[in-house]
Amino acid sequence: MSSITWLASYPRSGNTWMRLILWTLRHGRAVDLELLGDFGRMAINRQLLDTTLECDSGLLRAEEIEALRPAMHEAIAALKPHPLVKVHDAWRRTRDGRPVHDPAITQSTIYLIRDPRDVAVSWANFRDESLDCAIAYLANPNAVIGGGGQTILSLAPQHIGSWSTNAASWIDDSGLSPLVIRYEDMLADPQRWIGILVDYLGWPAPPEIIDLAVEATRFDRLRKLESETGFAERPASTASFFRAGRAEGWREVLSAAQTARIERDHAAMMARFGYR
Repeated sequence: MSSITWLASYPRSGNTWMRLILWTLRHGRAVDLELLGDFGRMAINRQLLDTTLECDSGLLRAEEIEALRPAMHEAIAALKPHPLVKVHDAWRRTRDGRPVHDPAITQSTIYLIRDPRDVAVSWANFRDESLDCAIAYLANPNAVIGGGGQTILSLAPQHIGSWSTNAASWIDDSGLSPLVIRYEDMLADPQRWIGILVDYLGWPAPPEIIDLAVEATRFDRLRKLESETGFAERPASTASFFRAGRAEGWREVLSAAQTARIERDHAAMMARFGYR
């Protein structure tokens, strides 16, 4: 039943941008933010859980909801032809040992990685919190987002871990052999990396469609679209979902002490992926 393509990353690493690129490649036309809809959305909404597994998640604790996620992914894999699922969780197992993102239902895996210094700046803006809080968050191996309520519309918890442990879990521990793409490389040469991506996925994409995907997902165009139509996935904590979309913006924002802390917290993984 190998079916799902996981689009995994630590938050603020280009996951939504990649969804927009993939939407354009799949549909052969420029994406409109209002049309993105459920394409590549996270499978963590408790209403989706209830509908898919015919349960009442309002009666369940967070750990019980997490235990059901492998079954929900199996149901999604069975119901939809080769679905794309966005993921911020670290790759992990439930308490009873089941992989939350099971190789048995996996068609392919893409892992996006971004310089943690830029991630910290983007996360602070996204959450409307201080840079120091964001830097501490990136270093927390037990970091969790979501799962804060019992209402039907709340989200299942996402155990994202630290920036380093998140990357290591997918790249080294999952056994899924993901295609790893650096955010910075996609920015610098999108044609080349979209070509690599479609070859990996086995999607038909002639050069003109790749060119369209590049043009349609330029950050200036996405910012303009968001200002005109809004974006349903933008949280109330941030003024704009599509903020800067560039590399090494951290140099203009982080202090020397803040930079040193991130580089100390994530030295091994940063060196591994060329973040000097």
